[in-house]
Amino acid sequence: MNKPYLLFKTKHSPFWYAQVRLPDGTISRNKSTGKENKTEAERVVMGWVVNGCVPDRTSRTGTAIGKKSFNFITVLNYLKTNDLSEKEINDLIQVMKDRKFIQTAVRTNAKGDRDVMEYLIEFWTRDQSPYLREMELKDHSSTNRHLQNMRNIIKSKWRPILEGKLLGEVTRDDVNKIFMADCTKKLSPKTIKAVLQSVTIPMKWAHLHDLTENNCYSGIISPRSKTKKKTILTMEETRALFNAEWDNDRVKLACLVACFTGMRQGEILALQVRDIGGDRIFIRHSYSPYEGGLKTPKNGEEREIRIPPQLRDMILNQAAFNPWGYDENSFIFYSTQASDKPMSPKRFNRYLRRALESIGYPNPEKITFHGFRHEWCTNTLSDIGDQRICMIGSGHKTESVFNNYANHIKKEIALDKIAESSERLFAPILEQLSSDAVYVVKDNVESENCDVQNQNKLLLPEKVGA
Repeated sequence: MNKPYLLFKTKHSPFWYAQVRLPDGTISRNKSTGKENKTEAERVVMGWVVNGCVPDRTSRTGTAIGKKSFNFITVLNYLKTNDLSEKEINDLIQVMKDRKFIQTAVRTNAKGDRDVMEYLIEFWTRDQSPYLREMELKDHSSTNRHLQNMRNIIKSKWRPILEGKLLGEVTRDDVNKIFMADCTKKLSPKTIKAVLQSVTIPMKWAHLHDLTENNCYSGIISPRSKTKKKTILTMEETRALFNAEWDNDRVKLACLVACFTGMRQGEILALQVRDIGGDRIFIRHSYSPYEGGLKTPKNGEEREIRIPPQLRDMILNQAAFNPWGYDENSFIFYSTQASDKPMSPKRFNRYLRRALESIGYPNPEKITFHGFRHEWCTNTLSDIGDQRICMIGSGHKTESVFNNYANHIKKEIALDKIAESSERLFAPILEQLSSDAVYVVKDNVESENCDVQNQNKLLLPEKVGA
């Protein structure tokens, strides 16, 4: 009868080695018995046979370290030496999942067999993302600024957690690690929500398109964030602000336009001479440096707003000082550095807060340029009392029911009501301002300093905006 093991020596070791016959007839790898005496070595090997396992290795003192059963070795040998069908591979992975030995597995050359960081950056890149193309077809486009923010979050917040992982390996546990990361401890709930969305949206899309088996988005609890109520000025504070002397009168006029019309910052920056009509501003564009210049206003719709003659003259007088020339395409709030773009929007809050400080306003840092839009909406709605009319002026399209109502209001009637309201609310502000003012920058350290002498030589063109 053949022995269930083979015992032998090698020329490089004093110890006896053994190979054990496995249940399927194959033999195990060489294992040291840790014994120099053959009889003692046979006794050790018979112990392996009786117990049905061999040690992972044997120390120099003969102590067995670790163990593997004969059946397990048989399985390993089979996996190492035999070709497996697709079904066998999938069944093997499924058994490991069912036994809770693994959470996920990524097959070589499977859809999820790609670097997750590479996938996430591509997901938030316009010309590379199937998701963004899909959303644009559904008329839900994202701004370049938003996409850049998402990519920055992926690189700065998620890289320490996800770098080196494959797309199909990422689990909900990986996503939840962001709550314990040092980089999020001091972030606001609103910012943490954005951090989560930068990953959960791509992972949800990946799961729904069979790029990963893992649901990494359901069950993730986002922090609850409350929108802070915007601080706005009272009408008395607004009058005092515009009666004050500003360090930059271009910004002062931009703020005045925002206060009187409720226009957005990008819409004011985009204003050109052709947009100033006889009694109104035509809001045709918005300007964003992230979008490469002029684009359609938010919500994709043009609109118009009535303005009094004095404000119109002030706007056109400002346009006349454009150092790049004066024509219908000239920007009202021009840049002194380039002819094809307006001034930097970063200046708005800077000079606004300086003016607030000059009138003794207690918390200038709480006031932003966008606050004029909130002030306009608040005061105009309070004065008119009809949200449908106000939305025609503000361009808000937040609820479909208001779209339907707004479509049934005659625009000129609505504009008349808005103009009457603006006259009642904001006319006292204009009374103290001269329509032929020269708009200069007194802060000489600014890069876009205007040349006052050159401006004084310019004349207001005739029949502008006719």
